[in-house]
Amino acid sequence: MPDNNNEKKGVLNSLERLGNRLPHPIYIFMIMALIVVIISALAAGTKMIHPGTGNEEVVKSLISREGIIWILDNVVKNFTKFPPLGMVLVMMIGLGLAEEAGLLRTLLRKVIVGAPKTLVTFIIVFAGIMGNIAGSATFVVIPPLGGLIFKTLKRHPIAGIAAGFSGVAAGLSANLLITPTDILSAGITEKAAQIINPEILVHPAVNWYFMIASTIVLSLVGVFVTERIVEPRLGAYDAQYAGDADYADEEGLMLITADERKGLKNAGIISLLYFILIALLVIPRNGLLREPVTGTIVPSPFISSMIPILLVWFILAALAYGIGAKSIRNSNDVVKYMTDAMKSFAGFIVLCFFAAQFVEFFAYTNLGLLLAVNGAGFLKSSGFVGIPLAIVFIIFVSLINFLIGSSSAKWALLAPIFVPMFMQVGFSPAYTQAAYRIADSVTNCISPLEPFLPFIIICAQRFDKRSGLGTVISTMIPYALVYLAAWTLLLVLWSLLNIPLGPGAFMNL
Repeated sequence: MPDNNNEKKGVLNSLERLGNRLPHPIYIFMIMALIVVIISALAAGTKMIHPGTGNEEVVKSLISREGIIWILDNVVKNFTKFPPLGMVLVMMIGLGLAEEAGLLRTLLRKVIVGAPKTLVTFIIVFAGIMGNIAGSATFVVIPPLGGLIFKTLKRHPIAGIAAGFSGVAAGLSANLLITPTDILSAGITEKAAQIINPEILVHPAVNWYFMIASTIVLSLVGVFVTERIVEPRLGAYDAQYAGDADYADEEGLMLITADERKGLKNAGIISLLYFILIALLVIPRNGLLREPVTGTIVPSPFISSMIPILLVWFILAALAYGIGAKSIRNSNDVVKYMTDAMKSFAGFIVLCFFAAQFVEFFAYTNLGLLLAVNGAGFLKSSGFVGIPLAIVFIIFVSLINFLIGSSSAKWALLAPIFVPMFMQVGFSPAYTQAAYRIADSVTNCISPLEPFLPFIIICAQRFDKRSGLGTVISTMIPYALVYLAAWTLLLVLWSLLNIPLGPGAFMNL
């Protein structure tokens, strides 16, 4: 295995340096908002026909009496009504409690440690994908645990680390559950779609069916890449190159105490009872959470209330686990855990403030509408629409991932441009969002801007001290390429069969 620790050459490292030179996403939004202000003044008075209403609209200047007054009147409103802000923060109250109490970490360890040998690779990748609901904790649990289990099974531990990292990073958006990524993406998508149709709503479950299938497909693809490409390339593990680090911490990952097992049992019982209750409120024709007039599930209070329903579930499961595992000893612990979880989102709140101003400036000036109408007109006249357009969009965004790491920042920048434009060529907001989420995920495992890449290098060095950036990147490239191909192919198949992406959400409007 080559020593790449001290070598900083090649395209990826050039991208790393370029990406590091870019300003923080907050400054990017400030710059973009300023650009919108300037362009709105230059293009003021430009006319277009609104594709939704048929009315004539004009570009409005923000450097005018009306524009300046609008800015001053709406700065606070732009922030407080920015959809991702409230939805994500509310969801994180429950998820944060579950994480701080230890439920999510223990559950991930239980799933992997208890896996049959023949299913170990699948379970590690699957747990990495599913574990994304736990946020950053998944990055520090799954890859090192995968490496340790592979070593125990006399397989190459770096392959185990790679399998776990591929699920966590390249499979970021997939999951069997509604996750914070669904909530955040839907909020931004809805705001962008309302540039064309102010009445449109995008609920967090619009990609749910597709992401369920994606979880299974990516887990199987991860097994194929690990066992047919990565492990043969790495060869037999040579322990003589193992690092000098103490493995006590990693081995502790495999231990699940009696209290933790009791906590998991409590959480399982509470979850089952809660799911039965929700089913009783949804399945009957006259169920409380069905649409009262038509009796449908889509739309219904069940779909529109997905966030509070999930919030209550996470709180109940976390409390049941914490009491059983003795990680929650009194009511003050509950408040502390919720508060600690919210502290980590301070940066997200600040980002939302500036992202909200950019999005609202773009909508108010009608520049988003102008770009959507003209861009859609160009695409239609060139004949470049449908599935080929979606594929090119996926490739384009996957490359941007090397320059801007933050998923929410990228989508807040891209959604106001591409969601309205693609609506004009027939793509639903849910479909554009699904394509974006594929692209945003697959190259995370090889992007130098991935925050946990240094941690993965350290994990690899504990098993082979010769490992470096080049080792990890070269090991992860097959995952990125095959995940990109397989996930894009799944979306193409989904499109051809016209399967709903989620409740009430299809490829076309």
